[in-house]
Amino acid sequence: MACADCHSLHEGDAVLGGGTSIEKQNDICTSCHPAQRGPFVFEHEAMREGCVSCHDPHGSPNQKMLVARDASLCLRCHTQEQAPTATTTFLIGGRDHSSFLTRGTCFSAGCHESIHGSNVSASMRF
Repeated sequence: MACADCHSLHEGDAVLGGGTSIEKQNDICTSCHPAQRGPFVFEHEAMREGCVSCHDPHGSPNQKMLVARDASLCLRCHTQEQAPTATTTFLIGGRDHSSFLTRGTCFSAGCHESIHGSNVSASMRF
């Protein structure tokens, strides 16, 4: 990859196709990653905020250029709440995830594999 793959070096906006528009920035990413474009029946709302809400296009020490690793990435938006019980439970989306959080990322643990969106599962499982 070179800077010119995403950036216009000699004319107009710094980002090919237009600068500040999230849609245009996502178009640059999905031109090389078309499977993530959608449309999906069940959309991951993070896609509305843009690819850079999860990925750092200029590099990251994490796999897949993610801005955070493990469940920390998902927990940036999917907040957890502690259930009022004697045992420690962490509810995410109304379901106890305390045993799942130790497995790594929400997508590598085999729970939510279709991170960008799904056509078959609202939980983005496939």
